[in-house]
Amino acid sequence: MIIRHVTTRAIATKSKLPDADFVINPYTGCTHGCVYCYAEFMCRFTGHAGEKWGTFMDVKEGGRMPGPRVLKGKTILIGSVTDPYNHLEKKYQKTRSILTRLEELDAQVEILTKSPLVLRDMDILGRLKNLRVGLSFSTMDADLARLIEPRAASPGDRLETLKQLNAAGIAAYAFVSPLFPLLSDYRKIAEAVEKYAAYICFENLNLRGSYKKAVLELIKKNYPEQYHDFAAVYQSKDEFNTYWRKKEKEIRAYMKGKCYRIYFFHSDIKKR
Repeated sequence: MIIRHVTTRAIATKSKLPDADFVINPYTGCTHGCVYCYAEFMCRFTGHAGEKWGTFMDVKEGGRMPGPRVLKGKTILIGSVTDPYNHLEKKYQKTRSILTRLEELDAQVEILTKSPLVLRDMDILGRLKNLRVGLSFSTMDADLARLIEPRAASPGDRLETLKQLNAAGIAAYAFVSPLFPLLSDYRKIAEAVEKYAAYICFENLNLRGSYKKAVLELIKKNYPEQYHDFAAVYQSKDEFNTYWRKKEKEIRAYMKGKCYRIYFFHSDIKKR
């Protein structure tokens, strides 16, 4: 892992994500090694062209925070293209430092992570006026998780983190993402987290760029019986849409009466 310290102009940047007005990423890169990570596209914009995503980390230094008037009533997502509680955060504490700067702002702060390290900052989290913390789950199967997220916390550790946040009165939710066709059991994840999550979000696995090949090779090697049907989902746009529209309908029926959000198709996101 190549670690660099880089100076940044702005801490928060405007976002086009459905539920975030601004995003903050204290680091460029990530240490989790998720085979499906979409954030590799960042290499084109951060001076890492030619470098493999997951082999480097930039620790961001400096940067301006938008003023209170700009952020008033806005939603700030911490961790859109990196896990803000990746392994380096234990040493450099960039996320913790940013949270202290957000304490007095009248903004909705949202943290998305896979790491129990978020519990280290319970003292600050408890002081934030408007806060949500999301824990990501792609599966509850520890064997599958080790294959697709080799250096991330286990699903069991993430569930325990969700429990502790809930017990401390922190508004927490589960982000079920990405769902792998045939392999991710959304019901098992929902059943595990529903007692501790204020709501549950669902997002599907998108495959594009170089990581598409990596994911398909991993499935072919480790789940040969499911490979043909898995790969078929990504053969064409029509196959993709048909599969995930059907899965979306299943989830809506399963989650009826519960609080959830589906992010399969951003154009028609609905809150429940």
